[in-house]
This record gives sequence, C-alpha cells and structure tokens, in this order.
Amino acid sequence: MFKLLRNNLRPEHRLFRVLTSTVGEITMVMVGVLLALWVQNWNDDRKDVIKEGKLLREMRHNLDADLNDCRDNIVANQRYLHANTAVLKQLTERTPFNDTLRVHYANIFGNTTLVANTSAYDNLKSIGFNLIRNDSLRGLITKLYSERYPYIHNVEFEADGKMQWEQMLPAIHSRVAVDTMWVSGHPLDELALMDDDTFKGLLRTNIFLRDIMLGIYSGVEKRILVLQQMIDRELATRE
Repeated sequence: MFKLLRNNLRPEHRLFRVLTSTVGEITMVMVGVLLALWVQNWNDDRKDVIKEGKLLREMRHNLDADLNDCRDNIVANQRYLHANTAVLKQLTERTPFNDTLRVHYANIFGNTTLVANTSAYDNLKSIGFNLIRNDSLRGLITKLYSERYPYIHNVEFEADGKMQWEQMLPAIHSRVAVDTMWVSGHPLDELALMDDDTFKGLLRTNIFLRDIMLGIYSGVEKRILVLQQMIDRELATRE
C-alpha cells in the first residue's frame, strides 16, 4: 500500500493525471463548441429555407400578374396586326371603304408595355441570389428578370414606341379621322390614301413590328409558365 501511494506521488504520475484531465476538459469544450455551431448552422439553414419559400411564393404571385399582362398585350397586338393588315389590303386592292373597316382604321395605331412586377426579385437581389438553392431555378429567375424583361422594355420603348408616336400617329392625324380611338375611324381622302405609298409603307412596317412584338410576348409567356412550374415543384418539396 505504501508502495502504491509512493508511486502515485511521483511527479510523472501527477503530470499524467493532470494532462489526462486537461485533455478531457478540452475535448468536452471542443465537442460543446462544435455542437453549438452545428445547432446554429441548422437554425440558420432553417431560417433560410423559410425565407426562400416566402420569397418564392411572392415571386409566384408576381408572375401571375406578369402573365396576365403579357396575355393582354398579345391580344392587343393581334388586334393591331389584324387592323393594319386589313387597311393595307383595302388600300392596295383599292376596294371601296365600308363600315366593317371603321374598327380597323381606329386600330392601326397603338403600342403595348409589359409592366413587370419585380418586388420579389428586388428583394432577392438585396438578400443575395444564393438564397435560391436550386441552381436551375436560380438561373431561370435571373435570365427572366435581368435579361429578358430589360430586352422587352428596350424594344417596347426604343423601337415600337418611337415608331408609333413619332411616325404612325402624325401620319394618321393627317390622313385618318378617328371618331373614337380604337373603336371607329375612316380615311379623310380615300382615293388619295390609296395612292399614298408612304402611308402604305408605314402600315407594312407596323405589321412587321406587330409580328415581332407578338413573338416576344409569346416567348416571355412560355418563360413565365416554365418558371412558375419550377417554383411550384420547388415549393411542393417543402410540404
């Protein structure tokens, strides 16, 4: 017994017990820190998932409004296209004016604008695009909002808008009597208008633009639908 007590009192034995106790304490502290970090990361991830879901639902709602606006613009451009085509046909073939042409003469002028709802996208930009974890979904979002919408806006104002307000409208004012805008109109001088190559050239240009705008709006309509479907699938995985 005295031998055992003497051995325990040796310096190397005391140092071993101290080191063992210290290592144990350090290990417990490290485990506690790592556990706390894991819990913190789990909480942060959970908050991000909730935040992402809320933002995607808001964006889904924004896209509903954009889709309705886009489809309204498609209908309007189809009407303008039909009107310009009908009036050009009448003038080119030199057929007499009749009451069925009144609505067409009233619709040869007009342009459309897609009013994009970007509240969710603006919020995403302020938070950071990495909030959207699905790479494909994040790519579709950025392409629509940062590429396609600005392109449409540019065509609407720089090409179509200028054509309508700077060329079509002055030509119509001097050649067509619009009784009610987009409802009823008629040529001021039918025979002179039939011989007016400049006016008929404007109608051809307008028909070309209407085809372009219809293609653009139809394309963005498809993009919106695809993005909505992907958002729906992403949200479904959380339910």
